[in-house]
Amino acid sequence: MASSKAQFQAATDRLAAIRKGLASHKVDAYVIAHTPSLRYLTGFSGSYGLAIVTKKNVHFITNDLYEVQVQKELHKLDGLKVYINRDPWGVVSSQVLNKTWKTVGFDPGRHTYAGYAGMKKSLKGSKLVDMPGFIDGLLLAKSNPEIKSIAKAAQITSTAYEKMLGMVRPGMTEREIATFLATTTRQMGSEKDAFDIIVVAGARSAMPHGRASDAKIKKGDVITVDFGCCVDGLYSDMTRTFSVDTPKKAVVDVFSVLYDAHMTALDAAVTGITGAELDAAARNVITRAGYGDYFRHSLGHGLGYEVHENPRVSYTNKHEQIPTNCVITIEPGIYLPGKFGMRIEDDVVVTPKGPQILTTAPRELVIV
Repeated sequence: MASSKAQFQAATDRLAAIRKGLASHKVDAYVIAHTPSLRYLTGFSGSYGLAIVTKKNVHFITNDLYEVQVQKELHKLDGLKVYINRDPWGVVSSQVLNKTWKTVGFDPGRHTYAGYAGMKKSLKGSKLVDMPGFIDGLLLAKSNPEIKSIAKAAQITSTAYEKMLGMVRPGMTEREIATFLATTTRQMGSEKDAFDIIVVAGARSAMPHGRASDAKIKKGDVITVDFGCCVDGLYSDMTRTFSVDTPKKAVVDVFSVLYDAHMTALDAAVTGITGAELDAAARNVITRAGYGDYFRHSLGHGLGYEVHENPRVSYTNKHEQIPTNCVITIEPGIYLPGKFGMRIEDDVVVTPKGPQILTTAPRELVIV
């Protein structure tokens, strides 16, 4: 897909930021093999590729399966050179691309062992420099085109949830609900599911990451659904909890605590807050109500070219401040083993004035 003017400008800005990083880390080149990072920089949506960024060029290598695709997708970056070859490091060696690369940076957490071995062999005349989290740091704040894509994915997710509320009936299975969500979101323009859709009902809802099963929905069940969409390679991630028929008083009481915690965290989501401070905003509400031991995960995570990106919205992340235009999830949960569980999750853009909420589906305890 040809890039718009705004998308091209965003890609140009990303390349400039990477080249600035080359200078600050004193490396001549930086190797990218991580597919979400490739899409972030080049627009390429394929599953195999390699990019090497230098001060003057962007060497992009992929195999012949993507020869037509790269012509349509790649941003026309400054100094872009494309090679179609199934042996990327063979290209580097045969073209003697590294003749002036004395130092080459890479993120050790974003390469396979085989990929690292090939890189090391091909670049034996260069010094390899560990640059962990380099691209991840650039991904924190999203551009306007990226935010629009996430917002579109979030809107598809929200609309699909509201459509689903109108079709749920006792006797259906969790898997049937998941299938409806997957089909509906794809029909509305999602590229793919963000992850295996979570649909858990009744006592199974106490499993935070339980996947949809053949368990049948019963009257009185509390049901949690967690799913997301993908637009332009960027993801949404939303969780809602609802009830089939009138819920028990205990369910309503716990949901009231959860809702209060969620709204408190939304109010606290402003530029400059740390992950630990934001996590505490929700966790303190839940703990004071006596359910602290049943909130078993972090409050949220960054969202973008991967469903789980930095920053960690976690009690362990005490020093990293969340920047303006960072997209994060806020998703407190309470899970009572053998009884029921519940979670509310919204996707938000963090700004100095508070969150811009992208997921619009009702977060109240809807009764169907």
